[in-house]
Amino acid sequence: MAEAMDADNLLDLLRRFQAEGVQYILVGGHAVRLNGFVRATEDIDILLPSSIDNGRRVIRALSFLPSSQELDPQWFDVPADEPENIRVADALLIDLLFAANGQTYDSLQPHVRTVTVDGVDIRTLDIEGLLKTKTDYRDKDRIDRDVLRRLKSQL
Repeated sequence: MAEAMDADNLLDLLRRFQAEGVQYILVGGHAVRLNGFVRATEDIDILLPSSIDNGRRVIRALSFLPSSQELDPQWFDVPADEPENIRVADALLIDLLFAANGQTYDSLQPHVRTVTVDGVDIRTLDIEGLLKTKTDYRDKDRIDRDVLRRLKSQL
């Protein structure tokens, strides 16, 4: 069962990603928090490029979680027109995404920024990039969009 997400768990995971050279972008609630809106979130949303090699790196980084043994690097080679997500439900709840509202790792590169927290360089999105990943049909995404637009107007 996934425990409530805290900053230490997130930073530990991202340290492991750095150590393995994982290509990733932190999206979702934690990325919104890094842009100034603190809201509750119980999972970690990670956007990845479609790549077997990167999948191997992710699996090595997740090796501290028993469920990582069930992951197959082939799952990380995802057709662009049929992106599927991989959910890792263990001590942490991690959603490995290959698209977020139609946006991919490659399409969001112009919006990637690095934020350093407690010595960990976190690849995440600027406000404009986050807005592109938010849908119009999920309540929490609509709330995030409203807040992100307000934050953007204050810049």
